[in-house]
Amino acid sequence: MPTCLVTGGAGFLGSHLCDHLLGAGHRVICVDNVETGSLRNIAHIRDELFRFLQHDITSHFDIDEPVDFVYHMASPASPIDYARLPLHTLKVGAYGTHNALGLAKAKRARFLLASTSEVYGDPLVHPQPETYWGNVNPIGPRGVYDEAKRYAEALTMAYQRQQGVDTSISRIFNSVLADEQVLYDDGRELRRETAEQAARHFAGHALAARYEPRSRGGTTALLDPAAPAVEHPLEGVTVPSFSAGGRIEAATANALIAHPTSQRCFEVGTRYGRSIRVTGDHSLFVEGADGEPEPMPVDDLEVGDRVAIAGRIEVPERDRAEVSMLDVWRHLERDPWDLAVEAPGLGSLAWERRRNVAVPATIAITDDLLWFLGLFVAEGCLHESPGNALMTLSGEESLLRRAADVVEETLGLHVVWSEASADRSAAITVHSKLLLRLMDHLGFDENRKRIPGWILGLPLGRLKWFLEGYREGDGVHSGAKLAAGVRHEFSTVYDELKDDLVVALGRFGLVPSVGLYHSRLRARTGERRYPFWRLTLSNVSPWSPLEWDRGVEQELNARRTGDLVWAVVTGIEEVEATSLVYDFSVPGLENFWAGTGVMAKNTFGPRMRPNDGRAIPAFLQQALSDKPLTVFGDGSQTRSFCFVDDLIRGLVALAESGVNDPVNVGNPEEMSLLEMAKLVIELTESRSEIVFEALPVDDPKIRQPDITRARNLLGWEPEIDIPEGLRRTIAFAVDELKRPA
Repeated sequence: MPTCLVTGGAGFLGSHLCDHLLGAGHRVICVDNVETGSLRNIAHIRDELFRFLQHDITSHFDIDEPVDFVYHMASPASPIDYARLPLHTLKVGAYGTHNALGLAKAKRARFLLASTSEVYGDPLVHPQPETYWGNVNPIGPRGVYDEAKRYAEALTMAYQRQQGVDTSISRIFNSVLADEQVLYDDGRELRRETAEQAARHFAGHALAARYEPRSRGGTTALLDPAAPAVEHPLEGVTVPSFSAGGRIEAATANALIAHPTSQRCFEVGTRYGRSIRVTGDHSLFVEGADGEPEPMPVDDLEVGDRVAIAGRIEVPERDRAEVSMLDVWRHLERDPWDLAVEAPGLGSLAWERRRNVAVPATIAITDDLLWFLGLFVAEGCLHESPGNALMTLSGEESLLRRAADVVEETLGLHVVWSEASADRSAAITVHSKLLLRLMDHLGFDENRKRIPGWILGLPLGRLKWFLEGYREGDGVHSGAKLAAGVRHEFSTVYDELKDDLVVALGRFGLVPSVGLYHSRLRARTGERRYPFWRLTLSNVSPWSPLEWDRGVEQELNARRTGDLVWAVVTGIEEVEATSLVYDFSVPGLENFWAGTGVMAKNTFGPRMRPNDGRAIPAFLQQALSDKPLTVFGDGSQTRSFCFVDDLIRGLVALAESGVNDPVNVGNPEEMSLLEMAKLVIELTESRSEIVFEALPVDDPKIRQPDITRARNLLGWEPEIDIPEGLRRTIAFAVDELKRPA
């Protein structure tokens, strides 16, 4: 029968560990000075195999019987305790650990140190692997606890290496490739670009070990590849994410995280032409038995599984009423003396000697102008040479006449007509350098055929005009297959435009099927094949895009959960890894739109002291008393909430293994403190409201363990979900409130 000594055995975790070990048939010696622990936690134990010794382990102690395992759990562990007992906290980490290790050495016992995720400080790496060294402030208010545990870990490893003590350390507590695209709103406009481009966009705010921004061709270099990770803190940035019931929302992202990977990488293709390139350990969301999304690592994914794609995209909407040509000129950093200003009375000489065609100083962005821009993306091109600057549009004469009206009425420019011939369609041409500079400013520089972010983020009643202009101009809206008015086809040869159209249609809740096709022009080029993308919308009602902002329905041969569509995985192919991979951190949701629309992807329980300064006991005490729940900051900071029974299983599994190096034990599914507060109110049926106070110094923003080693080495992972664990904790808290003071 093994004998286990548990320091801090009358504390929250220690008492649960004593219960577990006794239940497994072990003899248990509980050592505690009850400074932060409580005899009430072990009062229920009536077992001849249990022995209690009241002692402060910062002083030497000995045990007069054999010991097989030493579980070193003792330490003030809550913010209130180590703020009240800073020196004692440091002594327990130093002298206490030294004494516990000395006992393990003398008894030839296996030793387990209950360390903490606090050794990572306010981490810059998410999730935190055991190889991460941390980001700790040694002189902050949390420093006494963080550094005590870090010293305890160093001491434990020294005893293992030099003294031969059999030790273990338990630290109690997903990525897209660089060239994969992400969708986010930076507070100014919607952006769809690669993760690497997004990182460059935020590079001025990067935080990383050994990272220094440096100039490269007038731009900020991404990062030092030798750095273990880079965190780009974000403010005012949102990404499309889903919450309960698969409802898509524009959720706050607080960081973009870049880190190297040694993982194999894969491209996952799905029905509807949606795909994503991710690391093998990155999770996508599969359809669970109840239809709700469940995360699954790509390594475990199989062809035929159904993964979540965005059936609707929610983003912040911003209208744009006008554009100033003076702003255009300033943005281009041009000499203001190169501008000619018109007004009555300037004189005929100035008018006669002007060199450029004039445009209005302020241009209204009307519905007609949005339609014109959509038509330009479908049928237009820009050309500029030292002696000329022009825009040309070709197509059906009825469309060109409408476009000419927009140019003349909105822009005040002259239109030159070219009649249709046997070889080419009719065309209109507009000569104006200022027009080209305006197009540059609006996002169509260098003839880029895409939908700029400011248009993608317009209110739906305005975005529809751009889509209608493109629909009418792209030339594939006639013929027998479209005559019934139940199908749309949007075609393009440009990859960027294809993906922008996916986003634009997703704004209305429409899911196009995307396919790569080839055409031939046999009369001109024989059998040469020309690739192009086609986006097909079938069974859409109403048919006209100009009615979609009032509501549109689409019949799909796929199941839905809220705003998510379950797309069948059609292929999983290994691809070459990029030097860095990326994740958005979205507190409370931890999912985001990536690829071409695929949705990519703390400890509590009975006997926690109500006033120990940690979130759950504080929330429970406040909720059960119908007092306001206090959330610090905006509540977006996340924690790894792991129910105590799961945690104890992990500690014992580690102690009984042969593993010596640190192992994270916790719940990788983090939750924001604001979400936890709301869940506590719901489960306690409290009348409490939530109030917000200033964020404490050094309060970490994210806690998320990487439990890969625990899974692989111990076969351990959490089994009890947060709501069920909370229900058990609430029952205990209710009993505690009934006790006489």
